[in-house]
Amino acid sequence: MNKAWILLSAHWVFTCAASADDSFDALRRELDDLKKRVAVLEENNKNLQSRLEVDRLVVRKELIVSDTGLAWEKGFEAQQIPRGIYGRSLWDGAGGLWVRSRLIKGEIDDPFDDRFHAIERDHSLRPAPGHISWNVWIDGAWRQMAIIQGEGVEFSELPLKEWSGLSHPGRIRFQTFRPAHGEPLTDALIGQGMMSIGGGGYGGGGLPYPREVLQLWGGELRNAGLRAPAAPTVVNDDGSGEHHYAIIAVGAQGQRSSVSPVARAGGLARLRWDSVPGADAYLVARDGKTIATPLRIEGSRKVWTDKGEEK
Repeated sequence: MNKAWILLSAHWVFTCAASADDSFDALRRELDDLKKRVAVLEENNKNLQSRLEVDRLVVRKELIVSDTGLAWEKGFEAQQIPRGIYGRSLWDGAGGLWVRSRLIKGEIDDPFDDRFHAIERDHSLRPAPGHISWNVWIDGAWRQMAIIQGEGVEFSELPLKEWSGLSHPGRIRFQTFRPAHGEPLTDALIGQGMMSIGGGGYGGGGLPYPREVLQLWGGELRNAGLRAPAAPTVVNDDGSGEHHYAIIAVGAQGQRSSVSPVARAGGLARLRWDSVPGADAYLVARDGKTIATPLRIEGSRKVWTDKGEEK
């Protein structure tokens, strides 16, 4: 009896030991598999931090493209100047897209095309889909300075029943703000082959809509001629011999002003002169002869150096 019990006990111990070894091996294999899966997940997460490829991206609240991770430039949070690109949905207020620096569009075999779509909540017609405005930060808020607005024509000009994709019943309105006026004044209306220009239209309603090709309101048309520039200033010269310099202003249509007074230099000179209202370009005359093609130089003060070359 004792011998049988001993044998049975030994068999039970051996069986338990073998079972424990199998369980340990299985646990070790599971741990190894888990380590491999974790390593794969860590590598995928590392890749996702630098590159993300998806078929569709859905952003329910905010999209931030920023090297700092912040939506707004530090110190310009109140003005909402984005650090890069910031987009938001309508989840708790107005949605939109803010872009810092340049907004660049490039097309291949397709024209540049931006469109403004707008409709009332009840699906009815909205005659003024939207506008582009230039704003400055004044008194804690962005204030409009000038507006370009697209709008539909008046029903008196084209009845609503005649509006269609072929009649194109729209026009462009240019507006600015004048001192002591809280609302914009319409400066110009451009319709279908017709244009009204005038000083007026307080609140957008005072400038008559054009019925002719061009209508001028609230003033008179004046043709301002180009006046002769002042004598150029000789900044320095190379001392190679006396020369006399003068400037001629050239208008956008090619008309020329009279010649400016002469400036004397002791050689080939570096000249400076102020711009003339209405001038599109300038000619330089050396010793009574123009020596360069029409010069188009940026800025209100022009600087040019004579290198001794003829035109």
